[in-house]
Amino acid sequence: MPEIASFVHNGISVVTQSAPPAMGPLGSVVLGIVGTAPDAHADFPENTPIRIANMGAVAKLDIVGDERGTLYRTCYEILRVVSVPIYVIIVAEGADVAAAQNNVIGKIDGATGQRTGIEALAGCDEIPTHIAAPGFNTKPVADALATMGKRLYAIPVVDGPNTNDTEAISYSASLGGAGTGYESVYLIDPFVSVYSQAASGNILFPGSAIALSCFARVAPWESPAKGGMGALIEGTSRIIDYNIMDKATSGDLLNRNGISYFARTSMGGFSLIGNRCVMGRFVSQVGLEYAIIRKLAKTAQRAMAYNLSESFMKQEIEKLNYWLKSLQANETVMGAQVYLHPTLNNVENYRNGEWHIAIKYHGYSVNEHMVYHLIEDVGIVESFLEGVA
Repeated sequence: MPEIASFVHNGISVVTQSAPPAMGPLGSVVLGIVGTAPDAHADFPENTPIRIANMGAVAKLDIVGDERGTLYRTCYEILRVVSVPIYVIIVAEGADVAAAQNNVIGKIDGATGQRTGIEALAGCDEIPTHIAAPGFNTKPVADALATMGKRLYAIPVVDGPNTNDTEAISYSASLGGAGTGYESVYLIDPFVSVYSQAASGNILFPGSAIALSCFARVAPWESPAKGGMGALIEGTSRIIDYNIMDKATSGDLLNRNGISYFARTSMGGFSLIGNRCVMGRFVSQVGLEYAIIRKLAKTAQRAMAYNLSESFMKQEIEKLNYWLKSLQANETVMGAQVYLHPTLNNVENYRNGEWHIAIKYHGYSVNEHMVYHLIEDVGIVESFLEGVA
C-alpha cells in the first residue's frame, strides 16, 4: 500500500511557547569622560574608550604622580566618593589651548574611520548615561557634548566660564535651541577648590567633575541635588550667595538662568544646588526619559523580524505593560500605559512592516520649592481659655 501522506505520529508531541523575557531594571549610572592624561600608562591608548572602575586604574592615568592633565583628577574625585564605571577617552594635549580643544571635540577619520575625542564616546561597551569634558569650558566643546548626548541619550554635564555671575548668565544664554541637544545639558559654574598632593595645597578644578560624583550617587531619574548631595571640596573659586529662604540671592539668580553651583548649606560643607537643565527642564525627568529610551533600544532587537501577527503584537504590548507596572511599583514613574497607537497603525504602514506602540508615562516632579503656610488661629486661644475657665 502507499505511504499515508497525512500521517504524522501515533503518539503525542509537546510544543512549548515561552513567555517573552523580562526587560529588567532601567539601569544605573555610567560615566563617559573626555580629557587629557599626558602621563598615562602605555596600556592606555589615546582615543579609545578605557573602563576605569577602581583607584588602581585611576593611578594608571598618572604614573608619574604630577597630576597633569584633566582625567586623573576627575576620576579620582569621583571614585573616592562613589563606585561607578567610568569610560575615559584620552586625547593629546596639543601644542596650545586651541589644539587641545580640537582634540577633545574629536572627529571621525576619513581614511581609517577611527573616532577621536568626544566622537569616541560612541564606542563605549556600556552606553554612558552622563558625559563630560571637565576643564574644557568653551561653547564648541559644549556643542559637541550636546550633540553626542542627543545621539547616546546621555546627559552632558558642562562647565561655565568660571569668571563672574554676569558672564555665567551670558554664557548660559548663548547655549540652547530646540532640537540641538541642549534640552538635556546640565551647566555648572564656577570651578571648585580641591586638595592636590602634587601641589601640596588646594587647586581650582572644574565643578562638572564633582557634579558627576553627585549624579553617580543617585538613580538616573533623580536629581543630583537630592538630599543636599554633598561634595568633598574645600571651597569654590568665587562665593555664591545662597539662602534657602531668600529669592534675591545670586544663587537663586543662577538657578533661574539654568546654572547649577556648589554652596555651603545648613547641612554642613558644600552641597550641589540645582535641579534643572540649561533650558529649564528637570534633569531628573530628562534622565527618566533617556533611561526608558536606552532600555527600549537595548531590548528591541530580540523582537525584530517576527511576523506582525495579532498574538505577537499583543505579547509585546503586554510585556511592556508588565515592565512599566514594575517601574510604577517602585516609584520610578508615577503611572504608565502601553497600547497600539489608534491612528498610525494603518494599512499602508502595516504593509511596510511598520507598527506603532504608544507609551504613556509621567515621572515625578522634584521638590524644588516648599511653601509653608503659618496661620495664626484665634480659635486656639478661645479653646484654651474655655479649658481653664
